[in-house]
Amino acid sequence: MSDIRVRFAPSPTGNLHIGGVRTALFNYLYARQQGGKFLLRIEDTDRQRSTPEFEQEILGSLKWLGLDWDEELVHQSARLERYREVAQELVSKGLAYEFEGAIKFKIPKTEVKVYDIIRGEVTYDSKEFDDLVIMKSDGYPVFHLAVVVDDHDMGITHIVRGEDHLPNTPRHILLYQALGWKSPKYAHLPLIFGADGTPLSKRHGAVAVSEYRNKGFLPQGLINYLALLGWNPGTPQEIFSLPELVKQFSLKRVIKSNAQFNPEKLFWVNGQHMRAMPGEDYEREITAFWKDKLPAMPEEKWRKIIALYRPRIQIYGELKEQTDYFFTEPEYADAAMTGEIRQNAVSMGLLRQLLETLGSLGDFEDVQVLDQKTKQVVETAGLKSKDLIHPLRYILTGRSATPGIFELMSLLGKETCLKRLAAFLS
Repeated sequence: MSDIRVRFAPSPTGNLHIGGVRTALFNYLYARQQGGKFLLRIEDTDRQRSTPEFEQEILGSLKWLGLDWDEELVHQSARLERYREVAQELVSKGLAYEFEGAIKFKIPKTEVKVYDIIRGEVTYDSKEFDDLVIMKSDGYPVFHLAVVVDDHDMGITHIVRGEDHLPNTPRHILLYQALGWKSPKYAHLPLIFGADGTPLSKRHGAVAVSEYRNKGFLPQGLINYLALLGWNPGTPQEIFSLPELVKQFSLKRVIKSNAQFNPEKLFWVNGQHMRAMPGEDYEREITAFWKDKLPAMPEEKWRKIIALYRPRIQIYGELKEQTDYFFTEPEYADAAMTGEIRQNAVSMGLLRQLLETLGSLGDFEDVQVLDQKTKQVVETAGLKSKDLIHPLRYILTGRSATPGIFELMSLLGKETCLKRLAAFLS
């Protein structure tokens, strides 16, 4: 075990979002890779906006993602006396003063060097800084004081956080110096932007982790994708398990430039993980995801449907949209396609013949028999399979692209197929 200690410190003033998870993940990976500790602190001193519901959502999301923390959870709201004590210590040393009921830290006028693991050395002139409010008049600490006191008391050795915090770091270093404490090492992660070059927001598809979970993303898919936002393994490999990420992660391979959030890549990565899962895990998880959300059907039929669609979906949530014709009658939304089939006397004639041929079969269990009988109808008319299969697919499903038509017919069953065909032809 090493003495490295890092922390993730969310505020329970909203749900856990992509940027926060990426910060938590990089802290977690660094701690695990170095054999150190990953700690969690809840920064809940904003009394108006902090809620227990948001805290539970954050903790639940981290657990779902597999980012388990070490040691006991720390709440800032339980440490108010400690912050007041430190603020008074600074006042008594003449390094802070009372101002309109608040306490302000006197910023020493000097050059502050920030040694950043990712960015190298960054120098600030503190002459440009105003004195810093560290305690508000209501007796609550300001973020700057609380994080410095907490990080010192928790023995944090490395602070890994977003680049937006970089301007806060020189002020924090000055507070450490004023208190005679050793400053941790810093690593400021690149920010995440949307494809349009603006900071990440909901309109880029960056929603709360709980929403990704509700849509049927896998935790391992989300973790894998977020690891690639700002970190480069130095190899062409793109698909990683969490243990593989721990093994390969290094802060030295975090890139300085802003990361770009790409929802399509996220879906692709998730699909790769879904297809790599053991079959029984996939079956269990997608079944649990859709339980009570879809009409009941025989278990064997359900198992065949989810197996058939495994190569075609990227997240569990896409299944219903792609298989709606198993649960409800198809909607013929493509007016041009509907008209084209109805006005084509040859297609309509073939479909009528097929209806008669299929009606004489015992059941639709045998996919090969369905294939043979359909081809016979086409070949007898001296035409090509596509002349019948394209319209047939559309009539049975309302779609122009699906998995194999004969597998689908077998799963839909004889009664449903004949009923849909007859209804369209009439």
